[in-house]
Amino acid sequence: MLRYRFLPFFLLSIFITILFVSNAYAAQDRCPRHVVKTELKSKKDKTRFLSGSLSGINDYLNSHNVLAFVQNPLSVKTYYNFSTKDMGNGRYCIVLDKVVAHYRSSPKIVMPSNIGRQSCEYKLIRKHEQRHLDVHYKYYNKSVKKYKVFLGRIARNVPIFGSVKTAKEADLIRQRIMNHFDEKFYEKVGRSINEMQRLQKKIDSAQEYTFVNRKINRCAKLEERKKRPNKKSFYGH
Repeated sequence: MLRYRFLPFFLLSIFITILFVSNAYAAQDRCPRHVVKTELKSKKDKTRFLSGSLSGINDYLNSHNVLAFVQNPLSVKTYYNFSTKDMGNGRYCIVLDKVVAHYRSSPKIVMPSNIGRQSCEYKLIRKHEQRHLDVHYKYYNKSVKKYKVFLGRIARNVPIFGSVKTAKEADLIRQRIMNHFDEKFYEKVGRSINEMQRLQKKIDSAQEYTFVNRKINRCAKLEERKKRPNKKSFYGH
């Protein structure tokens, strides 16, 4: 009878042991939430002024009627800092600590070398291209604040993965976290750049080209008149 009375207690102790061990392994596999610091480092380079022949400009743009153009290079790069948390029993977690994004603006304006810099034609073309530059700078200043907010929002929801044992597993987790963050961040960046491109296209409307070309033609006629020799003759001096 003693043997049968002891059996339920023995089974209960086995169950508690199994439960304790399973909970211990579950705790080892449960990684902590990421507490991520974010930083945006922005740099705005001075506008570079370049020149090229009209034929060279159009060959470069695969066009036939462009007088000048503005390039809007914007580069965004992300850098990640990770750490590990020891979970015991040879297992550890990959923790994302910090994300730093480098955001750089390097606009360039290419003007025609065939047109004199002091001519009214050149000044009109330059005025038009300045509107493109103004949009670029306005967008850049606005997007610096936007991107800071984007980084913070994404950092609050970084996915948590299970603990790992090998360096290969750890590298895989790091890559998955970076891919997740980049996908979210660059999606936002792409949308905002599309917004800037829409504003740039508005400047290059058919009405704008017609208006500017008319003024350029008037300028060309005035310049031609200035070059003509004075036909008046003076005698008796």
